[in-house]
Parts: sequence; structure tokens; C-alpha cells
Amino acid sequence: MTSKLTRFDELNLSRLNLISAVDQADTNEWDVTFESQGRIVRVQCEALPKYAVPHGLDSDVTAALINLFIELGEPEDGRFTVSGTTLLKLCGWHNTGKYHAILRNCLERLHTSSYSVSGGWRDHPKGRWTHAKFHFIESLDFSSSDRSGAFDERTMISGRLADAIVASIRSGYVKPLDTEFMLSLSRPRTRALYRILDGARFDPQNPEQPLDTLDVNLIEWADQCKIPSTVPGNIRRALSSPHDELVKRGYLRSVTVTGRGKEQQIRYEFVREFTPMDAVLARRFRTYGVADGVARKLVREHGRAFLIQCMDRFDVLVRDNVLVVKKSKAAALMHLIAHPDEYPYPAAKAAAPALPAQGRKAARMEPLLEMPSIADEFRDLPADQVAEKAISRLNFHYRRLLDVSDLDLLRQAVLDGEMDVVKLLEDAMAAVAKLQKDEFARELKWRLGKL
Repeated sequence: MTSKLTRFDELNLSRLNLISAVDQADTNEWDVTFESQGRIVRVQCEALPKYAVPHGLDSDVTAALINLFIELGEPEDGRFTVSGTTLLKLCGWHNTGKYHAILRNCLERLHTSSYSVSGGWRDHPKGRWTHAKFHFIESLDFSSSDRSGAFDERTMISGRLADAIVASIRSGYVKPLDTEFMLSLSRPRTRALYRILDGARFDPQNPEQPLDTLDVNLIEWADQCKIPSTVPGNIRRALSSPHDELVKRGYLRSVTVTGRGKEQQIRYEFVREFTPMDAVLARRFRTYGVADGVARKLVREHGRAFLIQCMDRFDVLVRDNVLVVKKSKAAALMHLIAHPDEYPYPAAKAAAPALPAQGRKAARMEPLLEMPSIADEFRDLPADQVAEKAISRLNFHYRRLLDVSDLDLLRQAVLDGEMDVVKLLEDAMAAVAKLQKDEFARELKWRLGKL
């Protein structure tokens, strides 16, 4: 199994599994109680009859929303804004009318279904187990071309993730998730089981080191996977195809079932295919644009402590203008890691000194130039990427002032070539600096209304 794109999953969600690992569901609630490390944990879900409990493809959507939220910089208020077409791409789905309709139903289900977790939600920074009640998506707005609310190519989606999920992600209680591999699996139930297994590999109190094997009781595992059956034969049949694919694809080394009746046990043996790296370190590398595969290689070669020292050094030198980044932070940081003794660094933790020009190694500063302008950022990008990037940049500062209808119009104006994105963003940032965001938003709404 290869891993080209590793993102993240929130550990509470993957460990407790709030999405039923079945392709179709016809139940409106479930209630699971189990013992974990000496604690009794109860997890409940109640859904509207028209949608049924979250299941199947909803797992793809929750994984996409978690990583979208991280990519947006993990805003404290939990809000996200994204076009429907971009969210489809993050889910690994085709951009067709069928999947627009499926996405709408998934979002409605995640918005209207309520969860209650008693004694099993981990507040990792405080080392405590808490109670949590929430909807995965606490608020949901979207634009549509008709009163039915059907999604189309122009649909913009805005929402807010549950406070408990936001706090957990922002605290770093996450783990790597190979979304490229997950989305390549053939069926929703296989993708859901992969995500459940990948969460169960981690000790919730000590998530740095994944397990090599996992032993579970068959009936209890059905509860964990939210498979609506207590008949051992039915459970084995429901898991058989996902097991076969996960073994064939190289994620599981083997699956062994032993015992009889309700005492049957499953032993999962995992294939260890990447160097374990704690999520906080991985996320920090991502802020510099360093690919996950490269980060793992660096950990193997240099160790965690040295890499943290290098990143701290890099931040100090850039902050104090000893180094000025040009092409990319990733290239600059990689050069520093490879040649740490060729970069000035203050003793202990003092601020980096402003060295005289002759004291700097100009030849070694070659990859460290100045940050690109807004025009450079958007040069040669296709129109759809220009629109998505512009909306993301605007939304960071104007999320409370521009609603989904405004963003719908703005995205279409960019796609139609009726909006100069560079000037728009320059004016928007100038308004932020002058504390004139309200005025800028009103003028932009007026301009969009005239198009």
C-alpha cells in the first residue's frame, strides 16, 4: 500500500465511530454501551426518520470536513465555507448531479442527527474524560437555484462544526489518516471499517504509538461498527468483504476469527507501512508545506528533537528578518535542516541577532527570497482554483460579513471573468488594515448585485 496523501482524523470520532459501517441504514437510532480501560462508555445517536442514522458515504463527508477545517487554519468558531464542487472533490466523488444530491443528504443527516457520549469523550490536554452532546454540523447554510434546495454547480456551503470537535482538533488530538488510500477502497462500508480500525489502533490516553495487533469480541465489534445485528453469522458476512479487501490492499496482514457463538474473537494484524510520527509534529510540518512522506523520512533520519529545534530556529530567524523566505517555506526549512551549521542562530533562546551583511553566508541564502505577491499566487491557475482560493482568502477575514449567497455570486463572477481577483483581494486586505471591513463588504455586495 502506498501513501501519497496523508491527512488527519480526530481521535474521538474515529475511536467511538459515529458513522454506521453499512452501505444503507433504515434505523433512526442506536445506543451502544461498552467498557474501555475500566470505564463504562455510552454512545447514542438519534436521527430524523427521513434521513436515518449517519452511515456509509457519510464517513467520507466527515473526513473531508475535518481536513477542510484543518486546511482553513482551524478557526476557533468552527466555521467553514466551501463550494459544493470542492467538497465533492475532497470526498473523492464525481462531480455529477447524482453526487450533488447525495452530498446534500449527507450534510442534512450530519446536521440533524444528534449524538450523546457519556464518559467517553477525551479532553486530552486536561487528561480528562467528559460528556458531550452535539450535532456533527451545528449550523448549515447553502445556496441553491430553486426552492427545493437542490445542489448544483454553483452551490456554496457554509456551516459550523460542533464545539467539542473543534476543541479536540485545535488541541492536537488527531492522528494521521491516509485519505487517498481510504477513498480508493471500493465500498462505503470498507472505507468506514478502515477508518474505525485506524482509530482503534491508537491508545486514547497515549496516541503516539499505533498497535500492531487488535483483539475484539465479534458482538462488541459489531456494536462498535454500528452493524445492526447480534447474529454472529450475519456479522461475519457483513465484515467478510471489507476484511478481504483490506488484506488484499495491504492494510491488514491477516484477520483471524476464533471461538464459537457469541464468544467469537477477531484478531486484526496490521501492516506497518510508515514511520509513526505524532500528529502535532506532522501538523507543524504541514504549515511549512512539507509533504507527509518527506516528514516521515526526516523523522527516520534526524529524530523528533532535532527537527523541532530546526523548526524553532527557522521561525526565530524569519521572525527577526535574519532570513527572508523566497520560493517556499518548505524549501527554506529543508535547506536549514540539511545545513544547520550554515545558518546564524542565537545562543540558548535569545532572539536571533541581526548579523552584519558580511557575516551572513549569502551563497547559502539563495533559496530564501521574498514572499510571492497576490498576483504571483494566482498566476497560471485555472479559473475554478482561482475562485476557490479567492473565496478562502476572503472568508478568513469576512466570514461574518459575506453569506453563502454572496459567495455564490462572487465565485460565479470569477469563473465568468467579471471580477479582478488580484484587485479584489488587495482592496479587501487594505480594508482590513484600515478597519473598514464593513464598508468593503457592503460595496462588494452592491457590485455583485449589479453583475
